[in-house]
Amino acid sequence: MKRIGAVVCLLYVFLCWGCTQAPQVVAVARPIMGTIVEISVAAQDEDAAFHAIKAAFSEMERIEREMSFFREESELSRLNRLAGRGPVQVSQELVALLRTSLRISRLTQGAFDVTVAPLLRLWPIYRAEKILPTDDRIREALSHVGYRKLMVSEHDHTVAFADPGMAVDLGGIAKGYAIDRAVSVLKGLGVKAALVNAGGDLYAYGRKPNGDPWTIGIRHPRQKDGVLAAAKVQDMAIVTSGDYERFFIKDGKRYSHIIDPRSGFTAQKTASVTVTAPQAVVADGLATGVLVLGAEKGLSVVESIPGVEAAVITEGPSGGLEMRVSANFLKNLEIDPASIRRQGIRLVERPGAAPPASGPVSE
Repeated sequence: MKRIGAVVCLLYVFLCWGCTQAPQVVAVARPIMGTIVEISVAAQDEDAAFHAIKAAFSEMERIEREMSFFREESELSRLNRLAGRGPVQVSQELVALLRTSLRISRLTQGAFDVTVAPLLRLWPIYRAEKILPTDDRIREALSHVGYRKLMVSEHDHTVAFADPGMAVDLGGIAKGYAIDRAVSVLKGLGVKAALVNAGGDLYAYGRKPNGDPWTIGIRHPRQKDGVLAAAKVQDMAIVTSGDYERFFIKDGKRYSHIIDPRSGFTAQKTASVTVTAPQAVVADGLATGVLVLGAEKGLSVVESIPGVEAAVITEGPSGGLEMRVSANFLKNLEIDPASIRRQGIRLVERPGAAPPASGPVSE
């Protein structure tokens, strides 16, 4: 379902520490999960850096094999074939990811829902002929959608569908999970600082060799290759989801690839959402859910979750953009508010919210 735009600005810095090898940023890019993934690590030992990067890529490729909606041999495809008949035994990993997905569904009142697959098949986002679905077909597809119909048992690692016409698509959350797993691999191999960027969904930890945090560019939703703001990212995930990623225009109306699982129609009015969170899997799912909910409801959800911040950009009737941000979004990313306003964007900073009431989202 996604995705996004962040332009990663890597600063390659070489420092000389006496007779030791100078630390540097080692970066490798590879196509995975329908996008270009770039892994950058700060290291003194280049061979060790390449070894760690290779291991992280291997982990992401494994997740793609198991959680792809389109690969017939994936664990997810097997689940979709069998779960309508009764409980299906699945891996503990898939159970945990589905449970995280269900938590995000509950937090967003169903605006994020991995059972949206019947609706995704209906809309012609990826088809050359852009024929809009009829209301009757949307109603039929909607009857097979609903996270409450997804029954996940942590006890015996089984999943079942209450409706045999259901299907699960993890496109709105699997990439974030893969990023988290890649980061875990890098840390396990002793990498002290790295950035994993999957087409704009990313996680950064530690600092570059010169001591600065990683710097990324948040994409402008209405300027191709334009940067809305430069942000400094350390020990957090940042995900941007927008209606510009995959869309088509018919009769003057924009239809994005993000579907509202509650109405069956493509999400409207919100141009982009950027979410920061302690884990990429959480930021990934919330970015979709907040985009569907819109600025006010979406930011209220964000403010109820510890460690999560967001910015929501909407398009006004006259075409002007408005950016609403949660209390600590700009501060945490060291974004200068004036840099936003200079672009003609109306910036609305929400006051500090009450302490979050909900607990951790992911397992």
